[in-house]
Amino acid sequence: MLNRIAIILFVIICGVACASAFARQAPEQQREANEMFPQWSHDGKKIAFTSDRDGDPEIYVMNADGSNPVRLTHAPGRDAHPYFSRDGRRIVFQSPRANGEDTNIYVMDADGSNIVQLTNLKGFAGVPVYSPDEKIIVFQWRESNNWDDGKKWRICTMNADGSNFRVITSGEANDQVPGWSRDGKRLIFYSDRTGKNQIYTMKPDGAAVQRLVTTAFNDNAASWSPDNKKIAFNSDRDGNSETYVMDADGKNVRRLTNTRATERASFWSPDGKRIAFSSDGDGSSEIYIINADGSNLVCLTRASK
Repeated sequence: MLNRIAIILFVIICGVACASAFARQAPEQQREANEMFPQWSHDGKKIAFTSDRDGDPEIYVMNADGSNPVRLTHAPGRDAHPYFSRDGRRIVFQSPRANGEDTNIYVMDADGSNIVQLTNLKGFAGVPVYSPDEKIIVFQWRESNNWDDGKKWRICTMNADGSNFRVITSGEANDQVPGWSRDGKRLIFYSDRTGKNQIYTMKPDGAAVQRLVTTAFNDNAASWSPDNKKIAFNSDRDGNSETYVMDADGKNVRRLTNTRATERASFWSPDGKRIAFSSDGDGSSEIYIINADGSNLVCLTRASK
C-alpha cells in the first residue's frame, strides 16, 4: 500500500513539474516574430531587415531569396530601418543603444562590426537613407520622446560622417520617411499637411515642395523605382494598407496587393522588377516580395525561422 501511495505521489509531482515547465516554455514557443523594414543591397543579392525573432528588434541580413538570415546587431532596444551603402560595405540604421531612451543614427560594416554613432540628438532620429553619391544621409527626427507634447517630425540631412546637421522642413505638420530619387535631385516623403498623409517631393535643401496626389485617404512610405519613372507606396484608400504603384508624376495609380492584411514599407529591387514590403497577414509581420506588375507574391521570412 505504501509503495502504491508513493508511486501516485511521484506521478502527481512529476505532472505538476511538467505542467509548470510547459507553462514557462509556452509563451516562447507560441511567440510569433515580426520581420520589418526590408531594404535591398544595391547589387540585389541581399536584403537587410529588422526582426525580433531572438527576442529583441535587431538588424539582420539575408539572401534575396530569403535564405541564410544572419543577425548583425546585439543591443537592447529597437535597432531598425537598415540601409545599405552603394558598395554594400556599410549599413546605416537607427538605434536607442546609447542610453536606451534617445534613438540616433549609426553606421556599421555590412558584417555588423565597427559600429559608429553619427548623431547625438535628443528624441527620435531614424529612417536614414544614403544619397546616391553617399555624401549625404537624409532621415526623420522628432526632438522629444514625449508623444503627447505636440512636437512634429522633421526631415533632416547631414553629411555621411555625421557633420553638417540640417533641419530642412518646418511648420505644423509631420514630415516622415524620406527617400532619394535615383539621380539625387529630389527627396520623397509623406506629410499630414492636409490632415491626411500625402506624398510629396522636394529638393534636398527643402525647397520646391510638391504634392503628388491629393486624396481623402492616407498615402505613405513611398520610394522611387531605379529609373525614376515609378513610385511604390502604401495607402489605405481601399480600406486597409495595401501596396500601390504610380507614375512619378502621381498619375496611373495601380494597386498591387489585395489582402485583409496591413502592408508597409514598400521598396524597389535594384533592377526595378520587384518590390519588397512587410505584411501582417499571418498575425505576425513577415517580409514579402512581389513583381512590379503585382504577380508572384512570395513570403521570404516565414521559412527561415
